[in-house]
Amino acid sequence: MMLCLFFDVDALSKDFLLNHPVTGCQSVFFEKEFNNPETLTLEPYKNAQVISVFPHSEALKNSYLDFFPNLKLIATRSTGFNHIDLEYARKRNISVVHVPHYGEITVAEFTIGTMIGLSRKIYKAKSQMKANNVHINEYIGFDLFNRTLGVIGTGAIGQHVIKLAKAFGMKILAFDPFPHQAVMDLGVDYVSLTELYKNADIITLHCPATKENYHLLDETAFSQMKQGVCIVNTARGSLIDTESLYNALKSGKVGGAALDVLENEDIITQREISTDMNTQEHDFFIDSVINFKMMQLDTTLITPHIAFNTTDAVHRILQTTVENIQAFEKGQILHSVFHN
Repeated sequence: MMLCLFFDVDALSKDFLLNHPVTGCQSVFFEKEFNNPETLTLEPYKNAQVISVFPHSEALKNSYLDFFPNLKLIATRSTGFNHIDLEYARKRNISVVHVPHYGEITVAEFTIGTMIGLSRKIYKAKSQMKANNVHINEYIGFDLFNRTLGVIGTGAIGQHVIKLAKAFGMKILAFDPFPHQAVMDLGVDYVSLTELYKNADIITLHCPATKENYHLLDETAFSQMKQGVCIVNTARGSLIDTESLYNALKSGKVGGAALDVLENEDIITQREISTDMNTQEHDFFIDSVINFKMMQLDTTLITPHIAFNTTDAVHRILQTTVENIQAFEKGQILHSVFHN
């Protein structure tokens, strides 16, 4: 029987996994993410053949994986896998599988929800009403109807956003280096990034974090956009240059930003900050300071990476993960990231 370790398991996930067990496996659950074996008392489990994680487990990028000499499978409970050192996995002949589809509708609905939050200043009104400091004239918003939405990235999530936005009567412009016929069948035009920046009232990001996409929205990009444009990011924090966005918000070039992901967001959630930081950690800390400053602005709606987080979506993630591990136990590989 294989030994499978599940990290970063909350009550909802544990309940599902106990009621839908991985057959042929002894499953052990840890509330904490896998960031340091020494702090998790993993010695009794060092012969594990399978580990399953969320993206918070940064130890998958370093030598901590050497702690498991018999490791054969990493099953990430996410679509993205940039938190895993794939080169290391290849060298050790460790299979890596993911969940390619689970939250297209979930994230798309959240995206539209944050657009409404921005356009109608719901977050500001709620905050001021709670403080008994209401100023009706400060909550004047705008209709989504007839506004132009720029969608960058038209995979499964982007396509669902387009469908929902069209139901609101929005005009759609799309950019993707690999256009989808399904998007064109919806009557949506693909345009260059320059044209999208120039004409969009709202820009929403639904592309992966790659070297090519790093700081896709930077000072140059913001300079090409409409005055007062709104930015929505439910994809990856590294797609936006933090300092450039903050400056654009302060100047009014960007009228509002709904951010479910932030650059170097993990540091914000850490309870302790080391005083002995290397250069990279220092840069991360600076980004985090700017992120905190952005949170204080009335023009931002910032949430803690929860666009995916519904019971329905979590259950779909776990069901696919269970199927991935069970297939591996039978000698099959489902949803390998090496085939992407």
